[in-house]
Amino acid sequence: MRSLFLSLVIALVSGVIFFFLSVAFLCFVLLIYGALTHTRPDMTLAIRSAAPVACLAAIVGFIVTLVRSIRATAAAQK
Repeated sequence: MRSLFLSLVIALVSGVIFFFLSVAFLCFVLLIYGALTHTRPDMTLAIRSAAPVACLAAIVGFIVTLVRSIRATAAAQK
């Protein structure tokens, strides 16, 4: 039960961190694109693109943490 709770917390934290990092990165990319093309890009594209990245980061963080904790428990019992 402890490993499941830890995996959920790490998944939530990694999802939030990756969401804000991807929004910041995509905002810079859109600003550079707007400067090069002399247009005003739609900044909501950054949030729309960052949401799937955050979901993927949360899923990967959950699975990796859960697998590592299960392997550590199995190794400790041997």
